[in-house]
Amino acid sequence: MQATLRLPRRASYAEYLAVEQQSEHRHELIDGVIVAMAGGSDEHNAIGGRFAMLLGLGLRDGCRYYTPDQRFWIAANARGRYSDGSVICGKPEHPPHDGQATTNPVVVLEVLSPSSEGDDQGDKRIDFQSLASLQAYVIASQDRLRVELWRRGADKRWADTAEVYEDGDSFELPTSTHPIAIAEIYRGILDAAGRSLLR
Repeated sequence: MQATLRLPRRASYAEYLAVEQQSEHRHELIDGVIVAMAGGSDEHNAIGGRFAMLLGLGLRDGCRYYTPDQRFWIAANARGRYSDGSVICGKPEHPPHDGQATTNPVVVLEVLSPSSEGDDQGDKRIDFQSLASLQAYVIASQDRLRVELWRRGADKRWADTAEVYEDGDSFELPTSTHPIAIAEIYRGILDAAGRSLLR
């Protein structure tokens, strides 16, 4: 669920940063509207945590995993965005107006939830794909063993459709030294039918 902070007019990025600095909760800036980020379910958080572990254990030299607290500046439409995890290779790059936002993720991870599914697969994906550094946008389901992977090709263009991986499959990311198995992402979290093992 998302809650919107209602303002009498569209907020500037500076106003958004002022809200972020004073708040205990994360917000995104979308078309001048400051949107509070909702907390995730047990499954959502466990899948995100498992992904963090799997990505962190197999990163190429010079690449680091960043938690969901990392903010991103999307220059194409002046948005402030967060992801459920990301990988940055080399030093983080920051826009001049926001020293805590970065602009150069190589991999972005989203774990779907009912309240964010449309955004994660739509506008948010397009926002992140506008970043020149991004090579992979990963979407993990929280109610079935399924990962969608959007890749940027050697020609710098994004594939028209996502690669889909399900139970029994593995996939590779441009920042990883070894394949990631779908079964490992969901082990102890969901059963083969997608039922939660946490309840």
